[in-house]
Amino acid sequence: MTSTKKFLTSVIIFFFIFVTLKFYSFYTEHSMWQYSDWLINYQGGFIRRGLIGEILFQIHKITSISLDAIIFYFVIFLYLFFSYFLIRSLKFLEKSKINILIFLSPGFFLYPVMNSAVIGRKEILIFFIMGFFTFFEKFFKGKILLMLIILSLFFLSLSHSGLLFYAPYLIFLYFLIKFSRNEKVIFFELLFILISLLIIFLLILFNQQASTIQVMEICDSVKEFVNENCKNYGQFNLLKFSSSDMWSTFGAAMYYKKYTLIYVISLIAVYLFLSVKLYYSKFKENYLYLNSVNPLIILILLFFLTLPIYIIAIDWGRWIYMSYTCIFFIYIFCLKK
Repeated sequence: MTSTKKFLTSVIIFFFIFVTLKFYSFYTEHSMWQYSDWLINYQGGFIRRGLIGEILFQIHKITSISLDAIIFYFVIFLYLFFSYFLIRSLKFLEKSKINILIFLSPGFFLYPVMNSAVIGRKEILIFFIMGFFTFFEKFFKGKILLMLIILSLFFLSLSHSGLLFYAPYLIFLYFLIKFSRNEKVIFFELLFILISLLIIFLLILFNQQASTIQVMEICDSVKEFVNENCKNYGQFNLLKFSSSDMWSTFGAAMYYKKYTLIYVISLIAVYLFLSVKLYYSKFKENYLYLNSVNPLIILILLFFLTLPIYIIAIDWGRWIYMSYTCIFFIYIFCLKK
């Protein structure tokens, strides 16, 4: 193992230990933001972002294992695999200085160390899935791969509605997998994906705002594992907000005026080395003339498709972090092939 790989591996290990300890503190205090989001379930009826919470809740009911312990170990399991995918990535990065700078971008896996408030949030789900398909796609063929991608889109978007805006990253990764196998993306596949996205969008649209009664029923279903004020504060309370409510309540317009320039500069800093690398790169595959498209154009297009979430919600640093991580795994897949 080279000294560079040893150093980067030690950084990843530090990251994993840091996020584990920090999420443990969120778990022990039953944090109303990082921890309680995983408790949102369907015990008050079908609502947005409740799928993973319902799955964990049912595991708790079947096994009688404490729900908060299930959440803690599940989240740490996801971070463990995320760290594993990072270590696997080093094989394709360690011999290039610009790749190392791409890996150490402030908007990538070290971002939670600088902003620990994002630790334990549900974006770890899409990081896990992007890494999983990047490194294990070879085990899934044909229609099975397509079905897994579709199920992943439903799982992610119904676990956190904001993840729907990051679906293009996973879909593009699916296209790259197909291209690398010299397989055509047929019309049926595109139609199936588009219909799935439409169904997900409609499910979220018509269930985006929970009633006070629903929130109370959800809180009561997990009352042993959540702060007693969950009905009026934190992630549970946000279920009662529509997009327009959040805009007015959190002063989004003022936020944009105050922080737009800061985050534009941050965006440049985060993507600088990756953008340079992509600009001077090209795809090997010539399917649909992909090799004539500058990879930087793909990055810009994928990022552009996530812009609605910057308007709906104000966690801009978090959204940049999510976009960068998704495109990083796409980049690693391309380096592999």
